[in-house]
Amino acid sequence: MPFPDSPRDWMNAHCPLLDGQFVFLDPQWWDTHLLSDGAVEVLREAARAIESDHFEAFLQDVEAAGGWPPGLERLAHALATLPGRSTTKGQPE
Repeated sequence: MPFPDSPRDWMNAHCPLLDGQFVFLDPQWWDTHLLSDGAVEVLREAARAIESDHFEAFLQDVEAAGGWPPGLERLAHALATLPGRSTTKGQPE
């Protein structure tokens, strides 16, 4: 499998659902994290914001809404290290 070239492609390829939890592979540090549905939704929103060049506004929105859920800010910033736009069409976002 080629290396996913965007945050949404990464989420689709490296965040599978296993036994009721998502397992997220951090693209920067190569460690894994067990995540809830809600946490994955936050990261998917971050990925969409990154790809649409609205990540800074997304970060401000998160802060205005009360801040990050524990541990997710680092993972969102790790997604921001990935280049490109999503090449996946019709896949979950």
